[in-house]
Amino acid sequence: TGAGQLRIEVAACGICGSDLSMSKDPCRFVSVAAGAGFPLAVFDHTRPVVLGHEYAGTVVECGSGVTDFAVGDRVAGIGVATEEATGIPTIIGYSNAYHGAFGEFIVVDAFWVRKVPDGLSLEHATLAEPLHVGEMHVQQSGLTAADTALVIGCGSIGLGTVLAAKAHGAHTVIAVEPSPKRRELAAKMGADIVVDPAEQDPIALWNTMGAEGRTGGGILIAYECSGRVGTLNSLTHTLPFGSRIQVVASPFGEETIIPVVAQFRQIAINFGHGPYHEAYETVLRRLADGEIDAEAIITGRVGLDGLTAAFEALRNPEEHVKILVLPGA
Repeated sequence: TGAGQLRIEVAACGICGSDLSMSKDPCRFVSVAAGAGFPLAVFDHTRPVVLGHEYAGTVVECGSGVTDFAVGDRVAGIGVATEEATGIPTIIGYSNAYHGAFGEFIVVDAFWVRKVPDGLSLEHATLAEPLHVGEMHVQQSGLTAADTALVIGCGSIGLGTVLAAKAHGAHTVIAVEPSPKRRELAAKMGADIVVDPAEQDPIALWNTMGAEGRTGGGILIAYECSGRVGTLNSLTHTLPFGSRIQVVASPFGEETIIPVVAQFRQIAINFGHGPYHEAYETVLRRLADGEIDAEAIITGRVGLDGLTAAFEALRNPEEHVKILVLPGA
């Protein structure tokens, strides 16, 4: 460990959608990150990497200058490590030097680590990382109690957005998801209405609710959590005038939109700009308080020898939402 860092024995780590994207096409993943000037996910894709950043575990070593943690602490957090030689931060798992948590040990900057509350299992604590993304974006979107949240895609990121929208008092939460399993989970997480897009147009539904005076008088905020190419273009053409789009999950492929369409319709698009406050800590507390049914979101557990099969299974939304990797299993 370097100064300000912790060495952690990994108890569990979730498989992220970004891990699926990277494993499918590492060259594309790195080229997009490099082109964006995003050093946290730039590495030599011709050399081996160990993925995994949705971790929880136990501190086994503290670097110099660390005063907030001690050996034996149960922890989870954001998997960022800063290379001492360059001062450049990197996301563990998307680095040749700092491998991820699909292994027995990781090294991370203590600044991004949090203690896991008593009574919350380390396995359930891994969910704070993916679920906090929704909390962060809901805060950034400016959602009010008069507004309706339209959550498109109900993987773990979308489910986290449903949870956050409900927690922030949205008038109505509409979840859109083709998978019956994930629609069922969205309802369990608090969505007021769940829609199969093959059977019903959710925007037409909202328009009907507005005509009947059932929308709360606010606007429609679309939280794009599917990461599907083409969704943004479709939303700019179909959302009601004066709506907002909060892009929570993004594809690595190119997407074509016609900017003037969004301008004509006075639609704001936010890719993650704006302040937010303690999103990760908020979700970790909700998990500890039992406000979130963590076990419902975790649909599988594997040891390191089951990683390949787990990655394949996650490409079928009918089978799984979140699979945890347990290095000690």
